[in-house]
Amino acid sequence: MKKFKTVLTAMVMLLSISSFALEPVKVTPVVKAAFENNFSKATLVNWEKSNDFYFASFTLNNVKVDAAYTASGELVGTSRKMSSDQMPLPVSLAITENYDGYLVDKSVIELTFEGLTRYYVTVSNEKQTIKLKCSSNGILEVESRTKK
Repeated sequence: MKKFKTVLTAMVMLLSISSFALEPVKVTPVVKAAFENNFSKATLVNWEKSNDFYFASFTLNNVKVDAAYTASGELVGTSRKMSSDQMPLPVSLAITENYDGYLVDKSVIELTFEGLTRYYVTVSNEKQTIKLKCSSNGILEVESRTKK
């Protein structure tokens, strides 16, 4: 009987989460207008809301992009995945100089927040994996290190 109650509770929770996830997010006219002004060519737009922020996931020029807006329609930040060969030259040079012998992951996340663009990239060798936060001018910060 106890097992049945556990399974039943889990099923009810799963159904309530699924039905909640299917409800469309109501985006305010101010946020929607700001988004359309910033990304008029965007397609496949999906919205989520968390606390006081609206998050749009969309496609722009065949690239998946995410954008965050305040309730007043202010664009807070954007992010997108890109290839490591698309990083700015100062970032590529700094990684080559400081992590010679490391393999650079092919996928990079570009994050623009408060007017600053940063690149999150992973480099690894036979001993460790390092996650880097890189400024567009080539300044590197270690986010984390994991030994293999």
